[in-house]
Amino acid sequence: MRTYSTSETAGIIGIHPNTVMLYEKWGYIAPVKRKENGYRVYTETHLDQIKLIRMSLRSELIKCYMKFEVQNIIRSAAQGDLKKALELSRAYLTQIQKEKNNELKVMKIIQKILKDDLQEEKNNLLNRNGAAKLLGVSINVIVYWERNGLLEVPRSKNGYRIYREDEIKQLRVIKALRQENYSTQCICRMLKNLKTKSEGNNIFLSEETEDPDDLLLSSLPEVESNTKELIGYICELISKKQKV
Repeated sequence: MRTYSTSETAGIIGIHPNTVMLYEKWGYIAPVKRKENGYRVYTETHLDQIKLIRMSLRSELIKCYMKFEVQNIIRSAAQGDLKKALELSRAYLTQIQKEKNNELKVMKIIQKILKDDLQEEKNNLLNRNGAAKLLGVSINVIVYWERNGLLEVPRSKNGYRIYREDEIKQLRVIKALRQENYSTQCICRMLKNLKTKSEGNNIFLSEETEDPDDLLLSSLPEVESNTKELIGYICELISKKQKV
């Protein structure tokens, strides 16, 4: 059976040699044998496992739990239990599809937020404390959102932040997304996508006449597609193992 050095393995996959060694350290691949001189010896199985890792980590981890789901898939494959990795991958796909349905519900809430013309928000200039009270969140929460780039707030001549109707609507959108446990990084991307869709008036398209995926702000459709590809690859590895 052919074997490979760390640099050869890295070159085949297209990653840095340090990344290959980190995968072993994290338990993402099977233990690697050493030569008498201490050099690592990788096999075809390791190459298959690293390809699976790269495929698993290709998608954006939109919610915190996804990290653990993906790690479980990777480590099951590293332990040689491909059937468990396949089972976990299929369960993960089911969860992703549920997340897509949940996001469509959130999009209805966001559409309502953007369409609503509330008197309490219209022509009203609030300070940070007033905005926090209106939304039912703490001041620290709004500070956190601002510091993480989710919201830019204009200031008055004396330097105080002013929350107008647009800023309040954006805060409501952020709150709706946070309640669905999207990561801060993901929300930042989703807000940019929302701005693009709103400018093109695509945020108000009918779900009955358009592809529902087009209404989503996150990359869940991409995650779903990548997970299906991962499942196909694990099936190939199982078939390959059975022929040996």
